[in-house]
Formats: sequence, structure tokens, C-alpha cells
Amino acid sequence: MRWLAALAKYIESAITKVSGAFNVIGVIAVGVLMLVITSDVLGRFIFNNPITGTVDISQYVMVIAVYLAVSYCALVKGHVSVDLIVAKFSQRGQAIIDSVTGFVSLVLFSLIAWQSVFILSESRNRGEASMTVGIPSWPFRAILLAGIVMLCLVLVVDLVHLVAKAVKK
Repeated sequence: MRWLAALAKYIESAITKVSGAFNVIGVIAVGVLMLVITSDVLGRFIFNNPITGTVDISQYVMVIAVYLAVSYCALVKGHVSVDLIVAKFSQRGQAIIDSVTGFVSLVLFSLIAWQSVFILSESRNRGEASMTVGIPSWPFRAILLAGIVMLCLVLVVDLVHLVAKAVKK
């Protein structure tokens, strides 16, 4: 039974590290986004020569920034939550409600991940690309899928802790 606990701890540590690395990439993407938009604005107003495809580039970089950072945000409990009513419940009641919420979140994001696989496949097979500069869209759909899958793994780990907390108390 100890090996199972050690395996769970190892998996949780790996998920934490990958999620943290994804977050760093997401933060870098925000920096790139700032540079692209600033360069486009300066190019437009100072040199009367904007960067071609800024909107397409910005959309793709936003996918990187948002979907690679979402799992880290869930990991550190950074998502907005309103517990006005739930805070009045006992510790066990709160843990039960959080477990149900975590389970529903896991189901919904698993469905999103599942459908994203099909959308990624279609995008790749059709050769989808941006209208202005012709950047293929499938790599960014793959990034979206990776971010959602990582979020699902974080939700699984969180759900295990929540259920253990609900059962213990």
C-alpha cells in the first residue's frame, strides 16, 4: 500500500512541475503578445507601416497564454470562487460540495478535451491556416488540448484530495 501512496505523490509532483512549466510558457506568451501589439501600434502611428497579421498572431499567442496557464491557476486555487453560502456549512459539508463541483468540472473539461481531439484532427487534415499570414492552426489547437488535459489532471488530483477530506471529517 505504501507504493501506491508513493506513486500518487510522484504523479502529483510531476503534474505540478509540468503545470508550472506550462505557466512559465504562458507568461512568456503574454510578454510576446505585448511586444507584438506594441510594435504594431508603433509601426502604424510612427512609420505608417503596421505589422501584417497582428490580429492572427495575437489570437494564436492568446491560445498559448490562456490554455497553458489555466492548469497552474487551478493548481494554486487562483480561479474566482464565491463561497457566500458554502462558507456557512461545516468543514465536511464544504468538502462534499467542493467534491461535487470538482467532479462536475472534471466531467465538463474532459468533454472539452475529448471534442478538442476531433477538432484538432479535422484542422490538421483540412490544412486550416490563418487568413492573413497563413499560420497553420493545428499546432495551437494541440496546445489548447494539452492545456485542457493538464487541467483535467490537476482536477483529478484536486478531486482525490477533496474526496479524502470529505470522507475523513
